Amino acid sequence: MSDQTIASPPAPLAVAPAPRLLGRWMSLAMVVGTMIGSGVYLLPTTLAPFGANMLVAFAVTIGGTLCLAFALALLAARIPGGPFAYVSQAFGETAAFVTLWSYAVSQWTGIAAIAIAVAGALSYIVPALGHGVGLVTVALLSIATLLAINLRGVRSAGGLQITATLIKIVPLLAVVLLVAARFATAAPVEPLAAVPLTLTAIATAGALMLFSLTGFEAAAVVATVTDDSETNVPRATLIGTALTGVIYLTATVATLMLLSSVRAATSGAPFADAIAPILGHAAGAVVAAIAAVSAFGTANALLMLGAEVSRTLARAGDLPPLFRRTNSRGAPSGALCASALIAALLVLASSSDSFVPVYIFITLVSTVAALILYIVCAAAALKLRVGGRWTALLVVAMAYSVMMFVGAGWEPTLWGFGLAAAGFPVRYLSRRFTGSMEIAPAAPPEPAA
Repeated sequence: MSDQTIASPPAPLAVAPAPRLLGRWMSLAMVVGTMIGSGVYLLPTTLAPFGANMLVAFAVTIGGTLCLAFALALLAARIPGGPFAYVSQAFGETAAFVTLWSYAVSQWTGIAAIAIAVAGALSYIVPALGHGVGLVTVALLSIATLLAINLRGVRSAGGLQITATLIKIVPLLAVVLLVAARFATAAPVEPLAAVPLTLTAIATAGALMLFSLTGFEAAAVVATVTDDSETNVPRATLIGTALTGVIYLTATVATLMLLSSVRAATSGAPFADAIAPILGHAAGAVVAAIAAVSAFGTANALLMLGAEVSRTLARAGDLPPLFRRTNSRGAPSGALCASALIAALLVLASSSDSFVPVYIFITLVSTVAALILYIVCAAAALKLRVGGRWTALLVVAMAYSVMMFVGAGWEPTLWGFGLAAAGFPVRYLSRRFTGSMEIAPAAPPEPAA
């Protein structure tokens, strides 16, 4: 028999594995992990002067934030591409630019506020860091360190994010357990500040709370890589927001039951000050260190997010080419440096002799800038008619946003709107010098007489 080569049958084509999408639990973790940052550690300080107004404000803020979260969840489930796509489809690219620019501003101001929070937490260990030169120095060093880390292209792993979130929750659970122990032994607790209930106080307290609740949009932003997003994103957004709100309420009230309102109102590390008299100064120092690390990690996330948002705008020609520059490690070096510089300037511009007023002011400015995104997205949901039978909740979301603008006060609101308006000349100059100016269509010829 002659030698004969028998051709083998062709090998079957390899089928690429389907990409792994975020499930319902990971989607929920995105919301809770993003929302729980440094803000909660200073809520007892910022809310102590409001007394019972704080409790009403919590109910209003959690409810209003849920409505805003629902608006974003509805949009994310129906329109891919994130907030820029939602607003562009509803109101055009100019409105989308202002919205995204304002969101970038909220990240830059947030970095400044949280860098100051790092100094506030460390002031429990080194009191000189809670005011004046010490406060500004720690805040600026925090921003510079974060910039150096991000320029190296370092990215946080998902497991590290979950671990960091669990560490953040430790002091929150500690104060709740200590208060529960006091109730069990009939030991006295501190009363809330004795102040009257007023709409102004409720609105202001709510605006301060909203800064700590920002981040509820996390699941909506990643809806395109979420399994069954039409179901999981709205569920994760609403449950995550409600759960985080309850954690904040419980931990804040528990802290104010352990620490007098007068003492809390001037504390740079209220959880540490509440725990130390019971468990010792060493325990208080550990809690303060955890708060500082939590704040540092949150500022890191905001720096990355602010850089990515501004790089997106630069790619569209709406920001100078500097913002889309990358280094050899692939990090958006131009946007990172610009974001860090803006945050540092905000720290210097709002510096004073006391930690608490600085933190409150920048917090409110950041909240106003974020509110622009939230109210425009709620309006987009109304215009695009994605609410269906839930349209009334979108109306509530818009009304709540207006209330928060009022609660923030005229000075932070003017700062927020001023920073948003500053985007227009930046966009105009960027488009002019990069050759991306939109050319208006020629007018049609006049009809012949």
